[in-house]
Amino acid sequence: MATIRTLFWTAIFLASTFLFTVLFEHGPTDFVQNAKKEFDVLKQMSGMKPVERRKDDSDKLTPPLH
Repeated sequence: MATIRTLFWTAIFLASTFLFTVLFEHGPTDFVQNAKKEFDVLKQMSGMKPVERRKDDSDKLTPPLH
């Protein structure tokens, strides 16, 4: 039973980390599309399938405020 509980909490941790990463990098607008992009990047990093990532407006950094 402890193994199942550990696997459950590990899965919850990985899912919430992924969701936080999507929100932090792209913001809350168009969340599903940005999650697909991040999942493609994750697949590319793990070596599953090379995917060419297209740049969009959410990839631009805003200038620092002075």
